[in-house]
Amino acid sequence: MTQTAKKARNRRSPEQIVADLEAEIARVKARAAAKEAKQSDQGKTFLVAVKSVDKALRVAGDAKDRDMVHALEAARAALGKHLVKMGVRAPVTGATRKRAGRGEA
Repeated sequence: MTQTAKKARNRRSPEQIVADLEAEIARVKARAAAKEAKQSDQGKTFLVAVKSVDKALRVAGDAKDRDMVHALEAARAALGKHLVKMGVRAPVTGATRKRAGRGEA
């Protein structure tokens, strides 16, 4: 291989390595705090409330009740802001899981 064909490597400085490791530590601490918040009684109850609003949104959407959908979306937005403040990820709305062995209906 000629020298022009060799791939140039970017070497990180010790300061960059330390900064990357500190960022990883911060991410791990944030995940631990979110897990602790989710497992508290308040966190569990709050997540149940959010999931209930999501379920009500699906039902209201299926029933084509636009006024109810708007009211529930407003409530969900306020609950979402509180979830962010708690450091907990909001449940994904509209996500469906496919189970193995189940055909398309």
